Amino acid sequence: MSTVKDIITAIKSQKYRTQLAISAVCVLLGILIVIQLRAQQSASQALQAATESDLTQIVSNLNNEVSLLKAEANSLRLQLFKIERLSSDSSAVMKESIKNLNNLKIIAGLTGVEGPGVTADIEDKEKAINSYDLVDIITELRVGGAEAISINGIRIVADSGITQDSKGVWIDKKLVTPPYQIVAIGDPEVLYETLAIAGGIKDKLSSLVGVSFNITKESSVVINARSASDR
Repeated sequence: MSTVKDIITAIKSQKYRTQLAISAVCVLLGILIVIQLRAQQSASQALQAATESDLTQIVSNLNNEVSLLKAEANSLRLQLFKIERLSSDSSAVMKESIKNLNNLKIIAGLTGVEGPGVTADIEDKEKAINSYDLVDIITELRVGGAEAISINGIRIVADSGITQDSKGVWIDKKLVTPPYQIVAIGDPEVLYETLAIAGGIKDKLSSLVGVSFNITKESSVVINARSASDR
């Protein structure tokens, strides 16, 4: 029985505290409203009591604040523009750097390349073609804009060594023997004309005994990266 009474007493006590809290909040809100109304009234009375000179000064101060806010807004817009421009420029620089890096990798033969180009199949039954002839072919292809070149599967780069001895032609310390298959990636039309031009390298080598020189335009060819043993 006492327990029930305790519960009723606690409920009444809690209810009383809640009522007090609500009353306090209402009183506080009333005070804030009164203060706001009085502040507005005071401001209104101040404006009404202000002289023309005072009003002019108030308007001038407001105009100055507006001008300062506009200037700050313009400054922030300018900073935002600079940040966006810097971000855009950084992105463009990064893209160009990546592009240049990829081009350098291709030139160095560090990456495989796939694209349109030409294939030159050269038969040399009498082994009349020497290392200088192969260098001439490579030079002509580079002049024609070849991005990548290979001879019998060996990637040709700037420091590739092409030599010759009694055994035959060597490319990067690898002996290469006829028939030769030269693959180049670039504009097929330009590369074809570079090799097949009248009086050019094709006519020169085709005049040798046992040599046939056939060029094929390709829509897509693959040239592998330079192998570790070739470096």
